[in-house]
Amino acid sequence: MFLRYAVVAAIIGMFTGEPNRDNSSAVSVFRNGSDGYQVFRIPAVIRTANGDLVAFCEARAGGDASEIDLVSKRSVDDGKTWQKIHVVLDSVDFRSLFDGDVPPITVGNPAPIVDHLDTEHPGRLWLPFTLENDRVFVTHSDDHGRTWAPRREITQDVKLKHWGWYATGPVHSIQLHRGKHRGRLVVPADHRLGDNGADRGPEGAQAIISDDHGKTWRLGAIDDTYGDDLKANETTVVELNDGRLYFNTRDQKGKAVGSRGIAYSSDGGSTFDHAKNEDYRYFVPAGAPFDPPVVQCALLRFSSALNGDARNLILFSGPDESGPTGKGRSDLRLRYSTDETATWHDGPLIHEGPAAYSDMVKLTTTQVGILFEAGAKGEKGYDRIDFVRFHVKDLKLR
Repeated sequence: MFLRYAVVAAIIGMFTGEPNRDNSSAVSVFRNGSDGYQVFRIPAVIRTANGDLVAFCEARAGGDASEIDLVSKRSVDDGKTWQKIHVVLDSVDFRSLFDGDVPPITVGNPAPIVDHLDTEHPGRLWLPFTLENDRVFVTHSDDHGRTWAPRREITQDVKLKHWGWYATGPVHSIQLHRGKHRGRLVVPADHRLGDNGADRGPEGAQAIISDDHGKTWRLGAIDDTYGDDLKANETTVVELNDGRLYFNTRDQKGKAVGSRGIAYSSDGGSTFDHAKNEDYRYFVPAGAPFDPPVVQCALLRFSSALNGDARNLILFSGPDESGPTGKGRSDLRLRYSTDETATWHDGPLIHEGPAAYSDMVKLTTTQVGILFEAGAKGEKGYDRIDFVRFHVKDLKLR
């Protein structure tokens, strides 16, 4: 385990919906060089059953292949302040799984989900994750993320033998609340065909599902359309009012127009629906306003008329290649849909400057929280993970 340094604190203000130019409304939850780690990346956030927020990320010694722990921080005041860092999974604890000289071990790709419908373990928090982007594990917590059960490997249940590189999320997973699959846990994931887990070869997306509250896990929908122009990669998912699932994926530099793809599932994530496009079987290119660079993005069901809310609202967070900073991973923007993903609209900038991976969590009936990789305006890279509170009234819905 790395040495832990003091936490860098920040003060939060109320976000007005304008670009976060002076950073006065953001809390830096994780900052590079603090808490004994050089780099923090790959955020995910969840609201636990007791109302706390738990933010997860990878705590790294360096780059993607360096030694990586999976860590968390907790907020008990809807993201205004965050408690000290907690090591959820220490890479050192996985050394026994390797023979001979042990390489730097990477533990990451957090994809948390709260099971609100498990009567035996109400509010159990599940955390799917990967080891070396090759083996897949889950752990769970029955005290809202303060302590964790021993890890359990599920690789043989959720990974095909000819797959190599593998990632869960990285973004929050979902539990289904409608139809005959109510209670199902759905984890968005992706894979490549590289030998021995290598990060190369054709890309595809998949869903991991559990119908027994995490006792067993299995593969659901699989995108294995390796020959088309859309290379499905990191994927996020949301449940629609009609019971279908909407998947939005990163297109890993395929020949298709744009950088995102969309697919639906009408059977709770067991299979992808066939697209009404002869060039694509499952995922089809997403049009405007989806104009992020090639990067992970996030979806969130914010409100539903079926739950008594005034309107249906689904949010999408990600950088904007058309933003004021220009091309590349910068200018985090919200997009939104009020018609169950049939159409989408640009929302306001959340942050101006370097920005990359993100996740979202509902705070109140009027506020959403966005956890994202951020950097200072004018700088080239992102050096922290910030949390911003946003009032949905400032979306100026169409």
